[in-house]
Order: sequence, then C-alpha cells, then structure tokens
Amino acid sequence: MYIYRTGSKMYISHWNLPSVWKRFYKMAIKLLDDRLINKIAAGEVVERPASVVKELVENAIDAGSSRIAVVIAGGGIDRIEIADNGAGIAATDVALAFQRHATSKISDESDLLRIHTMGFRGEALPSIASVSRIELYSQCESCAGTRTFLEGGKVKEIEPYPTAPGTKIIVRDIFFNTPARKKFLKSTVSEGIHIHEIITKLALSRPDISFSFSNEKKLYFKTPGNGNHPSGTPDVRYGSQLRLLRDTVISIYGQDFASNFIDIEWEGENYSLHGLISKPEFRRMNRKNQFFYINNRFIKSPMLARAVDEGYRGRLLSREYPAVILFLTVDSNEVDVNVHPQKTEIRFRDEKTIFHMVSRGIRDRLEKPSFSDSSAITDLESTFHSLTSRGTADKSAYVNYMASEVDMVSDQKLSFGDAGLTTARIEVDRVIPTELAPDTSEYAVIGQCFNSYILLEKDETLWVVDQHAAHERINFNRLLESSSMASDSQLLAFPLAFDLSTAQMDRLEVKMEMLQEIGFDIEALGSNAVVIRSAPTLLRGQEIEVIKEILDLNEDERPADLKKEIFAMIACKHSVKAGQSLSRQEMAAIINDLLQVDDYNNCPHGRPTIIQLSHQELDKRFKRK
Repeated sequence: MYIYRTGSKMYISHWNLPSVWKRFYKMAIKLLDDRLINKIAAGEVVERPASVVKELVENAIDAGSSRIAVVIAGGGIDRIEIADNGAGIAATDVALAFQRHATSKISDESDLLRIHTMGFRGEALPSIASVSRIELYSQCESCAGTRTFLEGGKVKEIEPYPTAPGTKIIVRDIFFNTPARKKFLKSTVSEGIHIHEIITKLALSRPDISFSFSNEKKLYFKTPGNGNHPSGTPDVRYGSQLRLLRDTVISIYGQDFASNFIDIEWEGENYSLHGLISKPEFRRMNRKNQFFYINNRFIKSPMLARAVDEGYRGRLLSREYPAVILFLTVDSNEVDVNVHPQKTEIRFRDEKTIFHMVSRGIRDRLEKPSFSDSSAITDLESTFHSLTSRGTADKSAYVNYMASEVDMVSDQKLSFGDAGLTTARIEVDRVIPTELAPDTSEYAVIGQCFNSYILLEKDETLWVVDQHAAHERINFNRLLESSSMASDSQLLAFPLAFDLSTAQMDRLEVKMEMLQEIGFDIEALGSNAVVIRSAPTLLRGQEIEVIKEILDLNEDERPADLKKEIFAMIACKHSVKAGQSLSRQEMAAIINDLLQVDDYNNCPHGRPTIIQLSHQELDKRFKRK
C-alpha cells in the first residue's frame, strides 16, 4: 500500500500510482558512469565562470607560484586563461590530474585534520573539464613540457611541448555541452564582474604573490608581490605583511580607498589576527568591502561579520557597514574546512573565543587616541587573556549574535543611547515636506525614549516606534510613488569629475540606464574618468558618494528590484537617525505620515517600525489581572 499526495488528492493504493512514478519504481539501481558523475559534481563546483577561476587560481597558489596571471574574454564564458610559474605537472601525471579524486595534497584520513592547501578534494579539474574545452601547457623543473587537449572531460591528445616552467591552462566554451546550465548565466559584463570579485579576494589573500587580471585585453590590476612569505619576529613579520597588504589594496582599489584603513594586529598562543580595518567615518550600505580569511583562505562567515558589527558598535548607524580585510591564523585542528565543495564555509572548534577576539580587537584598536598607520603590534594579549580566562569574558555580545537571525546583508541592531552621535536637528522629511501642523486626534505622543524611539498611545495600546525605520518607510514609499527625483534633476553649476576603478567602470556600464532614470546625467570621459553634469536636487553634496554606493549594489538583480534598493538606500540617508533628538511636533509629523502608508509595520529593509503593547498585556505584566 502506498500513501502519497498529488495536488489536492490523496492516493492510498499502488494502482493509483502515477505512470511517471511507476517508471522510476520499476527501474533498477545502477552505478553512474564517470562522465555523468563529473557533470553532477560540476553542478556543485562550477556554478559560473568565476568558480572556474577560483579553483584554478587556488591550484596555482598550491603549486607555489609567485606570479599568477588571469586573462578572460566574453565574461569568462568564451575563454579563461591562467598562467603561473609554479611547480608544474609532470608529464606522467597530466592524465591522472583530470581523474576524479586524484590529488597530490592529501594521502590518508589524518590529512583531513590538518589541511594547509587551498584545494584537496581532487574534484575541481575533472568537474571543470566535464563542461568545457581545455588546453593545458605544463612543465616541471625536472621533466619535459607537455600540451594536453580535453573536451567534455575526455582527453583528446597529450603531446610533448616545450614551454615555460609552470602551468598555463586555457578553458573555453564553459557549459557548451550543458545548455540548460549555460542559459542561467548572466551577461558577459556581469560574469566578468563576478570574476573580478573572486580574483580580488584571492589577490588579497596572498599579498606575497604578484597577481594580474585582464579582461578583453584591458589590464584591471597588477599587484606587486615579492615572492616571499614574511618571516622573523612578530613585529617584523606583521609589519611586512601589512605593508604588502596595503600595497595590494592600493594596486586594486587605488590610494584614496587604501587611505581609509588602519592596521590591526595581534599574536597569541593559538590564534593570531592581522589586517586592515576602516576608520569609523568610512562606511558603506552593504558588506561588499568585508573580507575574512582563515589561514589565508577566503571564507564567508556570518559570525565574523557580527563580530565586526560588535567591534564598531556605537560608531556606525543602523545598516552602515565598515570595510575590513581580516586574516585569522588558527591551528588547523581548530577549524574544519571540509564542509562544502567550494570551501568558503568553515566550522570553528571555539567560535566564541574567535568572536570575542575579533570584536574586542577592533574595539580596542578604534579606541586608540590616533589612527596612525604604523605597523607596531597592537598590545591585545592582555585583552585576549581576559577574554579566555574562565568567568571573565563578557558573554552578552556573543549570546546576542547566537540569538539573532544572522543575515550577511541584514541590519545590525546597535544601541545608540550613549553613542555620542549628533543631535543636530535636521528636517523631519527631506524628501517631501510634511505638514507643519499634523493631525494628532487619533493618537497621543507621550515622548521620546533614548533619542531613538517615539512613544505614543493609540487605541488603548502603547506604541514604541523606531523613528529612523518609520521615517525611512515614509520616504521610501514617497520615492516609489513619485517621479520627483528625476523631475527635480538639476544641472550642476560646476560638473563633478572623478575617477573610478576599471571594475567600477564595468558596473557603471551595467547601471547607467538606471542612474539616468533616477535623474543622473553621467558621462565617461575616457580611461577611468567620469563626470556628473546633472543630479537629483535631493542628493546635493552627496552625488559622488551615492554613485559609488549604487555601483556596489548587486548588478544581478532585476531592474525593478535594483531601483527599489537604490530608493531604500537614499531614503535611509535622508531619514532622521537613531540618537537624534526630536521635538514633539516633529515626532507627531513622523507618526502622522507613517499612518498614511499602507505597509507601515516594516521599513524597506524588513525591520519592524513599531512594537505594540496593549493595555491588557501591560496589566498582565504588572499582575493587575
């Protein structure tokens, strides 16, 4: 007897089994052939051309390369070429390298507990080869060079071929034999942007290696590198590492961006931390400029993102994020990198200690009297000992992190009560003026709590209103409902000229039409120079900052969603802030405008605007009923 549901119908007999189910029910179990296995594995390893670049560059790093060059065409869909000066592949090992689970990086089960290489699964090359055409040139120090051709995972030819020491691999026509996968790829510009992002992360991970990246014969960046891992005493080692890291940041992002960073460094018994963190006055509306590395491996870590939030607590407003490039060195026994085929997720054995080390390290560094760029070691050892001593660590921040629903792009909840933020009064509504005498007949404003929350009584209920979230919702809806931004665009008396990076120029090309829709007139002057000739009046004085933040937004989103995200960002910038004192009239104006909005219970980012406590609930809490 079989019990199953199809739509609204329930079946309780195998005679009613749908024919398609009967076909699978009767099929025998069998082993899949290697080519099909590799295509299935490719679905996990090869998500898009950027995945190919990541895996192949990691192989080059593991080969001991001091120079790695990446060249792409057609967004990496048509061609990816990666050349290195590493150890190379012996002629006798070339065919084996494209076999599934063939690797030089681990030998037995115990090696999984102490992984020091970027790759170790033996899945990348066969997975990539199964969905592309590959041309491989390689020569090791003590063997002859070879040239190898593969198509769809099948070796077509291996022949002797004199070449430079190291390896050059050319990957063409990704997903040529899986059109269903290929149709999900984005435009060549968008895929090129993803490759630029991944090669940037890899270049930052190893400042000692010289990386270069070119797209359609245009050089995007070349990092200096020096071919040596810094060594010596901690102060010498970290000083050298941080100088290399800063030089790498300058090569990729430019001097202006690099000048926003200060050094952070610490050395302990089981953990060490070093990197660059941004000054509090530098902030963005997303986490795109946050990079985390464990033992030089780039990872995605909601826990570390929250630790950064905690370190900057009280210095940034809600949904403002700093830029950080943080390197944690941890004993390999303390982490598990064998979690996901892409190896960007990781498990920590002692997550709480890592959280406190990062958050307290950042907080202590920011509390120093001056933000000098010297590379002297920050004395955090005593702080760390106080964190790890039993019973002395402040557990509240970590508990709050564990209790929260972690979202890498969600709002961090900060306490601004004593943050010393500005209390200068600004207009209650800088998007569309509100009435001077709002109607308060439906509610009674009680006052303001912590300069962040408006308290009012309405319908036998106490309302606690987040003033920033409420005002943000008002401004966001008005931007959506009106064409005021584009219609209020104003020709600038003095056009604003500024430079963008090559990657930002690509993003500008993708988002140019959207920027024009909201009222910007922007022109590329050649090379990386850009000029703004007109802009929405609303953004006066913020034109360049807003343009750069819009370029940071996800270009893969649908135009309608991207426009909403832009409006949400602008509404946030032009709304009253947490920590800002408001008059009773200003509070009433916000509440009055909020009640005119249909979806007033949440801000554009999904946070609640109102918490309500009924009279009955208050009586229960005070045990009156």
